[in-house]
Amino acid sequence: MAKRIKKDKSGICESQMMQALMEHITDSIYFKDLKSRCIRINKGCAEKYGIKNIDEATGRTDFNFFSDEHAKQAFDLEQEIIKTGIPVIDIEEKETWQGKEDRWVSSTKMPFYDDKGKIIGTFGISRDITEKKKIEEKIKYLSFHDSLTGLYNRAYFDEELKRLDTERQLPITIVMGDVNGLKVINDAYGHEKGDLFLKKIADILKDVFRKEDIISRWGGDEFIAILPKTHAEDTKGIITRIKEFCSQRSTIGMPLSISMGVATKRSPDEDINSILNKAEDKMYKSKISESKSTNEVMISSLRDSLKKGEGTSSKESGRMRKYALDIGKKLKLSSVKLEELKLLMELHNIGKLALADEIMAKPGRLSTEEWDIIKKLPEIGYRIAESSVMLKPIAEAILCHHEWYNGEGYPRGVKGEEIPILSRISLLINSYEAMITDRPYRKKMGRKEVIKEIKKCCGTQFDPDVVSIFLEILKEKSAI
Repeated sequence: MAKRIKKDKSGICESQMMQALMEHITDSIYFKDLKSRCIRINKGCAEKYGIKNIDEATGRTDFNFFSDEHAKQAFDLEQEIIKTGIPVIDIEEKETWQGKEDRWVSSTKMPFYDDKGKIIGTFGISRDITEKKKIEEKIKYLSFHDSLTGLYNRAYFDEELKRLDTERQLPITIVMGDVNGLKVINDAYGHEKGDLFLKKIADILKDVFRKEDIISRWGGDEFIAILPKTHAEDTKGIITRIKEFCSQRSTIGMPLSISMGVATKRSPDEDINSILNKAEDKMYKSKISESKSTNEVMISSLRDSLKKGEGTSSKESGRMRKYALDIGKKLKLSSVKLEELKLLMELHNIGKLALADEIMAKPGRLSTEEWDIIKKLPEIGYRIAESSVMLKPIAEAILCHHEWYNGEGYPRGVKGEEIPILSRISLLINSYEAMITDRPYRKKMGRKEVIKEIKKCCGTQFDPDVVSIFLEILKEKSAI
């Protein structure tokens, strides 16, 4: 007598429903025996396993497809289900493969019973959630990391500091660092270069600190690290290596430097926030003591970058600087002002560092738009100088370097005595240098032409007193 086929109210038999599920569901469906060997799988599972025929999986286990690590985890879980009869619902599993990319799945696994209610194996369904997992991990990463440097962010640092602030982690050392010269880099070369500057510093910190240390970007140009179970003395080597790496990885235009402060919590009674404050105080003291050498390095770097762009020989630059100083001495400028004049002669055009290379290298005349950009350079130079301790005294002179005596210069149109004397001297000497130097768009002037041009611009472009002294110096030296 034929076995009666079980049907539901719609007249569809159970085997048809099962067949439809096994054929068309893209999730992996699998039935296994008591030894976790495959009895039956669907097409979706076969595709995942990399086999063409579902029958090829019969009698095989996860050890035939996955890495041993994942296969053992899956086997142990299935054996626990068989033993207890307790299913697992929507668990996340990381499937690691032999020679393939790891995948994440959400799995439900249940005991498989026969007609008498006896467990004869397991069955399960797994849905690929790899893309969802990647998005979650990216969101998690971004919530804990600084997007620019890849270091941990302030929020993560605060949480870790609370977690590590236990007696078991003592001594806990905090190392705080403040980058030197970021504002100058931003003003001189733009924020894109400033971002690169921060990344380079962050890379150095990653290379030097240990894996167990928590390194974070504390603020705009500040970094901080938690070193659990570490004495302050143990950080000396770390700080030395950071300084060495900064020196090794510095380039013209980007001298890397960071001032650092260290403080240690040794006793459970100490407040971790007071340790943070001590580290910050020491960092700022270090910054003050290092500021002179840091500024010297930064100015030297800016000077080298300008020389590289302008192509002026050191001999010619020295001669022009000597002329300017001779004028300053005849005007009885103080020694301080003469030092500022010397610096101005080298860095009056510091704003050029922010200028696009194509404008700098253009041989012909500039367009109206390009000329408008050129007129902004004194203001850019002013901002750069204002952000440097050593350049700040000449910031106003840089701003006024292109002002004319009659008020027709730029950027502010000031005139006469309103223009700093250093600017009036620098403008004349640099104009003189331009007259006696070949340019792509004209030949250098002869002796008579130079004198005629300077006299012609006396009282309009140039200060008459400065012109008078300069022509006297040139006559004495027979330079023209």
